[in-house]
Amino acid sequence: MASTSETSPLLRSTEEVPGLEDDSCGTVNKPVKMQRTVGVLAGAAILFGNCVGAGIFISPRGVYEKTGSAAGGMIVWAVAGLISTLCTLAYAELGTMMQESGGEFVYIKNTYGKYPAFLFSFCNAFLIKPAMLTVGVLTFADYMAALIWGDGATFVMVKSIGASVIVFLAVLNVLSSKLIVKFCSFISIFKLVVVFFLLVCGFAIVIRGKQHKENFKPATAFKNASSNPTDYGLAFYFSAFSYTSWNSLNFMTEELKSPTETLPRAGMLGVTAVTVSYLLANISYLLLFSMSGIIDSKTIAMDSGYLAFGRVGELFMCIGLLLSVLGCVGGGILCVSRNIQSTAEDGQFPAWMSRINPTFNTPIPAILVLSTTTMMYLFVDPYALIPCLGTMEWFFYMITFSCLLYLRYTEPKNYRPFKIPIVVGVFLFLVTVACVVLPLFSSDRYSALMGFITLPLATVFYLAKHYYNKFSRSSYPAATMVSANSSVVSNSSVGSDKGGVGSLPVPSYGSHGNTQKESIVFKNG
Repeated sequence: MASTSETSPLLRSTEEVPGLEDDSCGTVNKPVKMQRTVGVLAGAAILFGNCVGAGIFISPRGVYEKTGSAAGGMIVWAVAGLISTLCTLAYAELGTMMQESGGEFVYIKNTYGKYPAFLFSFCNAFLIKPAMLTVGVLTFADYMAALIWGDGATFVMVKSIGASVIVFLAVLNVLSSKLIVKFCSFISIFKLVVVFFLLVCGFAIVIRGKQHKENFKPATAFKNASSNPTDYGLAFYFSAFSYTSWNSLNFMTEELKSPTETLPRAGMLGVTAVTVSYLLANISYLLLFSMSGIIDSKTIAMDSGYLAFGRVGELFMCIGLLLSVLGCVGGGILCVSRNIQSTAEDGQFPAWMSRINPTFNTPIPAILVLSTTTMMYLFVDPYALIPCLGTMEWFFYMITFSCLLYLRYTEPKNYRPFKIPIVVGVFLFLVTVACVVLPLFSSDRYSALMGFITLPLATVFYLAKHYYNKFSRSSYPAATMVSANSSVVSNSSVGSDKGGVGSLPVPSYGSHGNTQKESIVFKNG
C-alpha cells in the first residue's frame, strides 16, 4: 500500500497556523498536533478495555431471561460479537477515509452537514457517554465501599469514592496520552487474567463433577427456549450493550500510528478478543449455574469465584471487577474527550474546548468538561437513563451507517484505503434501524423515547451559537489565516458555520462541510 502522503489529499491532516500567540493559561490558540503514539496492540488494548466493563462480570441475566435457554443465550452472545466486529470494520472504512479524531461527528458532518453532527456531539458529550461512565464509576464506588466499610457504607462515602475515581482518571488523562494508554493496556491484560480465572472456576466444578450438564446437552440446551422473535431481539439488545465502545479508536484517529493499517487491524483484534472473552465467560457461567441461578444472580462473577474457591475466589473476582471498571472509565474519558475537542475545533462547541496543552500534548479543557459532566451525574440516578441511552446510541449508529451508504452512492470513485462489501453496510444499517425501532414496542417504550427530548434542546443550543457568532462576527478585526489546504481565509469567516469563534478552518470531506460546497478531499482516483 502506498504511503498516505503520496496517495490522496483525502488523508491530509490540518497544518499548523503560524503567528498565533500563547494565552495566559499555558495553552496556545494554534492547533497543536496530537502525537501518533498508538499502535495496533495498544489500540486493541484500548478497545478491549473500553468494551469489557462491569456488565459481563456482574450479570448477563438479561440475555438468558429473554431467550429462556442456555443455547439460545450463547447464540445471541456470538451473533452480537459478529455484528460488533462488522460494525468496527465499517467504521474503519469511514475512519481511514476521514483521518480526523472525533468519530461519528466527523463522518456525519462531512456527509450531512454541521447541524446533525452537532446533535450527535451534544448528546454524546453531555448525555450518553457521561451517564454511561457514571454507571461504571458508581459500580466501582459501591463495591469498594462494601469492601472497606461493609454494610456501614453511607451515601456520602460512596459518592466520595466515585468523585475521587473521576478526579484520578482525569489527572491520568491530563498528564499524558501515553500514560493512560499504558494504564488501559495493563488493565486489559488483567481482564484477560480474570476471564481465564473464570474458566478455571468452571473447570474446577467439572473436576468435582458438580457442573450443570443440562446446559450443554443437545436435548436440554434449548429447553424452555422462547418462541417469541421479539425476545431474541431484546436479548441481542442487552448483549450488544456489553459490546458498546467498539468504535473507541475512531474518536482518536489522529493519535494512531498509520491509521490506514492500525484502525482496521486494532479494531478487528480488539473486538475479536472481546467476543472470545464473553463467550468463554458465559461457558463458565453455564458450567457453574443452572439457568435459574444465572437469572437470579446479581453478582455472577463473584458468585462463580465463591463456588469454586470460597472467599479467596470471591475476593479475586471482586478486585477484577473493580479494575475492569477503572480501565473502562479511564479509556472512556480518553476517547470521548477527543470527540469534544474535535467538535470544538470545528467551531460547534466553544473554541477553548479545542485547545491542546503543548506541555502534556493532551486536550485538557475537553477532559475537564467531560469529567465535570460525569461528576454531575453522580448526584442523579444514571441507571434510570440506561433505556434511553441505548436507543439514542443506536440512532446515531444508524445515521453513521447511512453516511457510509450515501458516500458509496454519491462518491463511488473516491479513494478508500479500507473497504467493506456494500452488502455488509446495508445489513448493518438495517440492524441499527431494528435496534432503534424494537425498544419502542417493549415495556420500556416511554423510557426509550425520553432520550430524543435532548434533540430539540441541542437544537436550541445550536441556534443560539449560530446567532451569537453571526452578530459578534463584526467585533473581530480583519486578519487572515492559513487553512489546511494552504488557501488564505479571511477572519470574516471566523465565527461562521465554517469555523466558529476562535477556531480554525478544517478540511471539508464533501459538499456539506461548508457553504461554498468546495471539496478538497473527495477527488476521483
